Amino acid sequence: MRLTIASLAAAVALTATVVTGCSTTSSHPTDQGTSANVVFPDKASAWPEQGTFPNLDNLRLLRPGMTKDQHYALIGRPHFNEGMADVREWDYLFNFRTGKPAPNDIVQCQMKVLFDTAMVSRSYYWAPESCAAFLRRPEAPVAMPAIVETTATLGTDALFTFNGSTASDMLSDGRARIEALGQQLAGMKALTHVDVYAYTDRLGSDAYNMRLSQQRADTVKSLLVAQGVDRRVVTSQGMGKADPVSHCGAMPRPQLIRCLAPDRRVEIRSAGVK
Repeated sequence: MRLTIASLAAAVALTATVVTGCSTTSSHPTDQGTSANVVFPDKASAWPEQGTFPNLDNLRLLRPGMTKDQHYALIGRPHFNEGMADVREWDYLFNFRTGKPAPNDIVQCQMKVLFDTAMVSRSYYWAPESCAAFLRRPEAPVAMPAIVETTATLGTDALFTFNGSTASDMLSDGRARIEALGQQLAGMKALTHVDVYAYTDRLGSDAYNMRLSQQRADTVKSLLVAQGVDRRVVTSQGMGKADPVSHCGAMPRPQLIRCLAPDRRVEIRSAGVK
């Protein structure tokens, strides 16, 4: 069989097409690998049909300045009839899982890579542009700081003189305990609240005990604030005879007073981050 010059030229051209593919320059990239008019090919002409599910970790490794061989190793050959060697546009058709119920569980995206004249990648484009968000790494969940709740219970017999309620009525040891607690609370990273509750025993009238307990709660609050505790998170509440914790029956008054001692107390309830 004899080959004419024309048929030989056609055979050479066909071989070149098989090796390099059909070069497309639809976006007309500049020598620097950019384009002012990026054009994506028809998705129906992709091969393999419907594109591929890419390895996201590999996609995230793509950077400007990479060779074609490096792209090929990470994401494979382009999905359209663009060739491999001399072209400066590579197009891909990718599928991403959204985590939503079908039929919205998969989104199809096109990605274009533009190369400069040295065949080094310079630009990456997505259609739609929102597809680029799939390359973002999921943010690690932010650990919420642990809220620590504490209750300090102090006997008022150790805090105040008999029937006392003002700062001048405080016993030295009692003042030192409140100051130490205030410094501890002031040193916390954050305070949600500090609530001061003052209680009396059942002896005396309701009105007297309510007034006495409120004055004591206010005094403790002021001392805490003086140690640096934020005034805005501190409350004070006189509880009077409420919520007794002792179980004292009939007995002589001196013994009854001693038995009721647990009822005469100040509770400081706090919550915050250490």
